[in-house]
Amino acid sequence: MRLSAVVCGIEFCYAAETAFVSPILLQLGLPVVLMTLTWCLPPLIGFFLVPILGSLSDKCQTRIGRRRPFILLYST
Repeated sequence: MRLSAVVCGIEFCYAAETAFVSPILLQLGLPVVLMTLTWCLPPLIGFFLVPILGSLSDKCQTRIGRRRPFILLYST
């Protein structure tokens, strides 16, 4: 049940972001095509990039660990 509540919260935040940010982007004068790309490209890039980064982190051997360099790099 707890996991369902977490997923519900994440989906609610994403829906609110989509509902509120899209009109703001249009009011700023962003063309509809660019607004669509704004919402479309990040998931597509992640679809291809996540397995590559996962493979790199699996092969990484540093004195601070395998995952920590990637966590530090991508959290900044």
